[in-house]
Amino acid sequence: MITIDLSDKVALVTGAAQGIGFATARAFAISGARVLLADVKPEVAEAAKLIVSEGGVAQHMCCDVSLSEGCRAMVEKTLSTFGRLDYAFNNAGTGSYYRPVGEVTGDAWERVISNNLSSVFYCIKHQVPAMLQEGGGVIVNNSSVLGVKALPESSVEYTAAKHGVIGLTRQVAVNHGADGIRCVAVCPGLVDTTLVDPTSDGGIKAGGIPAALRKRFVDRTPLGCAGTPDVIASAVVFLCADQSSFINGSHLVIDGGMSQG
Repeated sequence: MITIDLSDKVALVTGAAQGIGFATARAFAISGARVLLADVKPEVAEAAKLIVSEGGVAQHMCCDVSLSEGCRAMVEKTLSTFGRLDYAFNNAGTGSYYRPVGEVTGDAWERVISNNLSSVFYCIKHQVPAMLQEGGGVIVNNSSVLGVKALPESSVEYTAAKHGVIGLTRQVAVNHGADGIRCVAVCPGLVDTTLVDPTSDGGIKAGGIPAALRKRFVDRTPLGCAGTPDVIASAVVFLCADQSSFINGSHLVIDGGMSQG
């Protein structure tokens, strides 16, 4: 049995108000790390309180990671609160749904690239100097199965952004491995979060994809089901742990086999 002990370590998680981000922040805390939860949504405060109520050590910050200034302030808050930064999970992002490429507006392209790719760059830009102060750290970026595969149901802007996250991950790993900083990515398939709302039977409801589209993704998954946020969280924590100390520049696909079809 693998025991992961992250005592005396500090983790930063973006998009932490709910879903994969919250599950990962909670998993870090359970493993002994102190955690800064960041999200543009004010609900991140309640997420941090829940972790504290379970015995964890957590603080929160509302910020927009699609802006460099938001990321700078987020890292500064982590350092001023906990004194160091060891792990970062760059998870924040937004969904996008298929339309013919000729119908994709410039604004739609910029929004998705900003929220899903530029945000990761800005996070890393400010996280790396903080980690260098401690002699290293681990950065995990949330890409997607759409970072390694294109699907007819996906939008060109979302697939491009998620492929870009993997390229960014690889380059940072090469540039900073000698500095003691590992950079890796996770590529989830269908995961039941608020972005995937199975109660919706048409249109986008509460940020969720329609039930019919969810079913198509499930049908593409050999295991025949969606994943859970806790599964992704466990993988992220493992990638940060000493047991993964020789994993750098890689991406871990966690998709129930969807990418093999």
